[in-house]
Amino acid sequence: MDTLKINTETLEDRQVQLTVEIPGERLHAAMRSTARRLSRESRIPGFRPGKAPYNIIINKFGEQVVFEETLDDLGKEIYHQALEETELDPYGPGSLDEVVSRDPLVIRYTVPLPPEVNLGNYREIRIPYEDPQVTDDTLEAVLEDLRQRQALIEPADRPAQLSDVVVLDIRGELREPPDEDDSILLDKKGVGVLVAEETDWPVPGIAEHLIGLEVGDDRHFEYIFPEDYPSEDLHNLTADFHLTCLEVKSRIVPNWSDDLARNVGDYNDLLDLRLKIRGELLERAQRQADAEYAQQVIEATIEDATVSYPPILLQDEVNEMLTELERRLMGQNLNLEDYLKIEKKTKEELRSELEPRAIERLTQALVLGKLVEVEELEVGEEEVSTEIDRIIAPFKDQSEEIRKSFDNPMSRRHLTLDLLTNKAIKKIVAIAKGELNSAEETSAEETSEVPKQESVPDEGNQNKE
Repeated sequence: MDTLKINTETLEDRQVQLTVEIPGERLHAAMRSTARRLSRESRIPGFRPGKAPYNIIINKFGEQVVFEETLDDLGKEIYHQALEETELDPYGPGSLDEVVSRDPLVIRYTVPLPPEVNLGNYREIRIPYEDPQVTDDTLEAVLEDLRQRQALIEPADRPAQLSDVVVLDIRGELREPPDEDDSILLDKKGVGVLVAEETDWPVPGIAEHLIGLEVGDDRHFEYIFPEDYPSEDLHNLTADFHLTCLEVKSRIVPNWSDDLARNVGDYNDLLDLRLKIRGELLERAQRQADAEYAQQVIEATIEDATVSYPPILLQDEVNEMLTELERRLMGQNLNLEDYLKIEKKTKEELRSELEPRAIERLTQALVLGKLVEVEELEVGEEEVSTEIDRIIAPFKDQSEEIRKSFDNPMSRRHLTLDLLTNKAIKKIVAIAKGELNSAEETSAEETSEVPKQESVPDEGNQNKE
């Protein structure tokens, strides 16, 4: 096989451009081979299948068609030969970008390379960690909410007042909707609404329109959605609400006592309830503080790192996010097409919206993957089995069925990658807190001196097609 004339140009985004000149005799031989195939596959009057001369095939199909058919196979063949001759190891499939010329035949390819990650001085990162606290005010607020939920609710033969529950038919309609066919905000029958200042459904301030209502009363009011309303598409629009009172119910809230504490749950008395709830709040605060601290450390590590990757990697990440969205939509009996219609956007617009988050996810995955490599982190089969046991524990009736799903090598691989990622996060958290002892620091410094290698989020994605 003749050696190719190849010009190699390194691009900024972890890609290489190959401009390849193909010998004329090789193109000619390939086109004749294509012509013979077309002759076999087509009925040409006066000739048996596969026996029509080359010039007859050219006259019948046209030289451009024969050339394009030839390029499908020859282009792939040339691409693989060019990779071998340049000793490039692509991260994913390359692309044939253009035919630069026909005589001589010159083809230009773009080859994606593996991503490159330089972690920087991540072992020098130090971030103060503050132990979470549960204040008395926080505890009292939770206890008050719990007490309110023990209220005895019964019909009241009087006008509604604060802390009552009013059962309503309620309808809301926009005066000048952006879409004429979408003017109805809500139309609910028999819904209970708590008469309280903090009640913000269907709109903030609803309580003032409920106070004084009696059974059978109708009430109308208008509401102008402010600039800080959560739904941006409603900002500055005016809505008319119509309420019909069906029932007024009073709420009798009991005072705390040992008996009430025992009725609320598995508590011995009021003191036991307070201690256990404080403990639960502290555990929750600890989890939240740990998660927020870990994210701080991850962001600091990413900020100190330099990451570059080919565009195909970002496209793959956006595709993964679309797949995740489709799974969530399936749970709501919707598909992506339904979602796009509701959101009034195209798939291209959605991909553009997802791209910034995809960049964040991809960058984080690459940095954490590099940490796994540099820190030489490993996960054993016993750890994988323990994690599977933890995952299936809540699903007692379906535990064996769920366990079988992890027999799939791909599922176990994903689980292993998750465990490795968690180990990497724990490692940099310990570094940022200054918790590593001197022996570990020395070992880490020695590890950091190994030659830099390229990191990929999942080696299973690599191929040379």
